[in-house]
Amino acid sequence: MGLPWSQRASGTVDLAPMPAFDTWTALLAHWTAMAQAARAIDGAAQGPMAKAVPSIITCQALVHAFTDVLDLPDDERALAIDRASAALARIEAQCETEFTQVPPLLEAVQGDAAEALNDLRLACCWTLIWEGPDHLHVPAMPGGVPARGDCGTLLLALQGTVLLPGTPVAWWTGRHEPMLAHLVAGLRAQPCRRGVQVWRTLDASGRWVRDDVLDVNHDGPLDATPLLVPRIVEGARLKPPVPVPQWVGAMTPPEGVVVSWPKN
Repeated sequence: MGLPWSQRASGTVDLAPMPAFDTWTALLAHWTAMAQAARAIDGAAQGPMAKAVPSIITCQALVHAFTDVLDLPDDERALAIDRASAALARIEAQCETEFTQVPPLLEAVQGDAAEALNDLRLACCWTLIWEGPDHLHVPAMPGGVPARGDCGTLLLALQGTVLLPGTPVAWWTGRHEPMLAHLVAGLRAQPCRRGVQVWRTLDASGRWVRDDVLDVNHDGPLDATPLLVPRIVEGARLKPPVPVPQWVGAMTPPEGVVVSWPKN
């Protein structure tokens, strides 16, 4: 008889079609129940392994649940990554404090879960959103931005660009940008499925009318200006425009200007 799927630190397994989930709690609960059932079958819940079994179950459930996190709503996706990170941190602490020697199976599935979480982070389009309350003059980027590594994609607003609350300042995927989320207070990094572009529309007199946030592959409104500048595209580093366009930082938002996001 072959090993149940829960005993395979890596590999594939044939499972019945899984129902759709729209919350992280329900998704993780499904895979936790699957892992618990498999553990009961293989009998490893007895003896010296007993202390490690809950953490093994958690790691195995996380690995499988991560494959569907991108299909969750944006707020649930962020919650999933935060809670999964916290769960793995607790298991790492347990391994350091409760075991003289970490059971090999726990060590293996813990490594699988950490790798799967990193893969999930790289798969997300991390969209850095200015939350306000006032408009933002985009500051100079610190020395660690862009981060090292010739991989992934990164778009940034130019220094001095004026942005309203609710507007993306940057987004990246396929890479880590740890410095960006801490650029200034009031920024929030949201894990999204796709990248975006911010299109600014001016009237005939040059007056700021509106900003539209659209999928990065969609064309913006006629005569609108894109605000997010590619700095890294599929691993290739690009230089920012020199000189900086005159319109950057040359305007303040009049009353009534809105930021429009597409409706899901």
